[in-house]
Amino acid sequence: MVSRTLFTGVHTRARKKQKGPQVTTPPAPPEAQLIRRLREGMVPTVSMREAARQAGFSVATWTQIEQGYRKVTSALTIPITGTAEKVARMGLVVGATPGQLREAGRDDAAAILQKLIDAGPDPKSQLAETIRHSRDFSERQKRALIELVMRDDQLARGSTFPSQR
Repeated sequence: MVSRTLFTGVHTRARKKQKGPQVTTPPAPPEAQLIRRLREGMVPTVSMREAARQAGFSVATWTQIEQGYRKVTSALTIPITGTAEKVARMGLVVGATPGQLREAGRDDAAAILQKLIDAGPDPKSQLAETIRHSRDFSERQKRALIELVMRDDQLARGSTFPSQR
């Protein structure tokens, strides 16, 4: 005779959810708090996606700099501080002044922001923005026109085709 041993409750016990280490997010640095406050105060409010597009870098980069951290894994978060160039470009998009960046402790970014302000708007970027907001073109046409506008200055040098140089 073969005896069977029953293991009761092996499959019926509810497994307790194991909680990993609590992940705390570091506070955003002062310049990041300034950027967020100014962006959210814009009328109409500008999304991080739109702000990143205007600044010329990815949404992920904008988000990480504005939040002040990067989530590497579910259990690992590291503090992030934007480079002076990126913080200055972010400041330009949200309308920060060099003085505000200095007050936030970013003299390096304030100096770059002042140079960007002094340089004035880039004519190519202005034209690209006008095209983006135009209702006279389809989205496909807008993309094609913006690509042409943002290309190297071939047209400004009098050449319409690379082979004519």
